[in-house]
Amino acid sequence: MSESIYLPKKGFHIAFTGIDGAGKSTQAGRLTHHIQTMYGRAYFAEPRTDLISQLLHTLAHQHGQTGRRAYYGNHVVDFSKAFDVVRDYYSTIAPLLSGGMHVIEPRTVYCRIAMALAMEGARDKKTEEVLATIPRPDLLFWIDTDPTVALARINKRGIDTDRLGNLQSFSQAFRQMPESESWIRLNGNLLPGKIFHQVKKHLTVLF
Repeated sequence: MSESIYLPKKGFHIAFTGIDGAGKSTQAGRLTHHIQTMYGRAYFAEPRTDLISQLLHTLAHQHGQTGRRAYYGNHVVDFSKAFDVVRDYYSTIAPLLSGGMHVIEPRTVYCRIAMALAMEGARDKKTEEVLATIPRPDLLFWIDTDPTVALARINKRGIDTDRLGNLQSFSQAFRQMPESESWIRLNGNLLPGKIFHQVKKHLTVLF
């Protein structure tokens, strides 16, 4: 990859990872407001709808399949989506950081890696090679949440659904990832306000 794609960073990149229902978006939203109030410009970088994912879903539907994974297989889907993630980083996040904006992401590439690991039972090295072209955030928070607690939150918000077994596999995948040992681990079973108190304590590392 050409070195010209790597823009100099002037802002801080802070991100969250964890299972569905951990409260990643809630904490990222609170943190964005807090940084705007205390430290300067901040941007909540909600991932955009994946172009490739939409295309794969459409093509799979044309072949009588209800899901892209059923038609293409997990590897093809995850490998293709990885390029969408890289594109979004260098087209949106990297320019903001270069311009001095602090960027807060509610999800990271590690969410994708853990999800793929939970489904496949093994890590997809080719997909991870693509995702590894994205620099690691300056702060990476892992909201470690009990799957039963996460499921209750998902059911309460009523926007989407999940199964306890899926969340348990997802949670276990994070624990199998050696890199998780270096993340800032937060107790995700606490109330949102108490989780955010943990987050704020670590901001002094950057500001």
